[in-house]
Amino acid sequence: MPDDNSLLRVLVIDDQLHVRTWVRHVLGSLSITNITEAEDGREALTAVTHPGAWFDLILCDLRMPERDGIETIRSFGALGLESAVAIMSVEDERVLETAGMLAEVQGLRMLGTIPKPVTVEKLEPILKRLREVPNKNVDDAFMAPDQDFQHAFKHGELFFLYQPKIWMRTGKFAGVEALVRWKHPELGLFQPASFVPAMEEHDRYNAALADFSLREAIACAGRWHDAGQELGVAINLSVRTFDRIDLPERIESLARDAHVPPERITLEVSETQVARDAIKMVDVATRLRLKGFRLSIDDFGTGQSGLSQLQRLPFSELKIDRRFVDGCSTSSTKRSVVEASLTLARNLKMTSVAKGVQQRPDWDLLDELGCDMIQGFMIARPMTEEGLEAWAAQWALGQRS
Repeated sequence: MPDDNSLLRVLVIDDQLHVRTWVRHVLGSLSITNITEAEDGREALTAVTHPGAWFDLILCDLRMPERDGIETIRSFGALGLESAVAIMSVEDERVLETAGMLAEVQGLRMLGTIPKPVTVEKLEPILKRLREVPNKNVDDAFMAPDQDFQHAFKHGELFFLYQPKIWMRTGKFAGVEALVRWKHPELGLFQPASFVPAMEEHDRYNAALADFSLREAIACAGRWHDAGQELGVAINLSVRTFDRIDLPERIESLARDAHVPPERITLEVSETQVARDAIKMVDVATRLRLKGFRLSIDDFGTGQSGLSQLQRLPFSELKIDRRFVDGCSTSSTKRSVVEASLTLARNLKMTSVAKGVQQRPDWDLLDELGCDMIQGFMIARPMTEEGLEAWAAQWALGQRS
């Protein structure tokens, strides 16, 4: 978080122009000048979903026409925003407290409430809390306790967030990658690195995680299909899952029940994992392709056997690892890896996907080099299914404007 107020980026949401003007004046007296205004929840959603958008602080009114502050905050939570939020309103104290509690329940970093009119004295404690290091998630280095794995499955503590991908040439929404999270009842939110590798080492939990992932992600695509929209979904699987000779039939059955065409489902396996049981892997992978499913080699460039695996297995997609994508416009080494990967994908008639796009110069270089698809924080962070619906609608409007 910037120590210099002049570096802070603030979004002010209020339906009254004179209030926004006054808040801008108060912020300016604190040397905060990077301010975006929104007169209602819809404009606010447009602001936060704009490519590359990031706000350190969002000041949100409660009483607004069409989409009130509670609905707006709910949408922010669904989108997985990491911006800090403060509520400003003329409502009584109990309403403000309840609204703040709802923001926290939605997973937002709630800094407090500000009774109107906003003043420097009321904002200063908010800015002080803004600079405090949040402790929202469990550190990735902290491994989840494996004795709680069974409890996680039994009590529904695992859930998915969805990160959008777009087609580079057209800017159209291309689909999502389904990313698993674990909400531990006592220890908080675990990121995948803290529990997925350990689960995959146990046959029982690896199978349970694969079944959960396939069932939930395909069901999400099915709900979109039933609503008249198509959603392509990419699902991460351990290479151990390909030991199941009946995997193609299992996925085919799930897709059929959810009314999802096979070509809408991409199964991702990391390059660092693919060298295992070669014969069985080729058998299962080939039958998946025959049934119309797509296969992606993930984190390409991080392993030592990528080229041989591409030659041996029927992958249809190549995902370039974020460590090469982020900063590829300024690093000749990263650019060389990205360029070679894109050329390889093109020659093998595979779709290329760049992960971890966070800067406009990297986006522009990937466009210049002919990358097919991109994903990353510059487009959108992982979000809930509800947030994805709101994001997709806003993104489509932005493409038409």
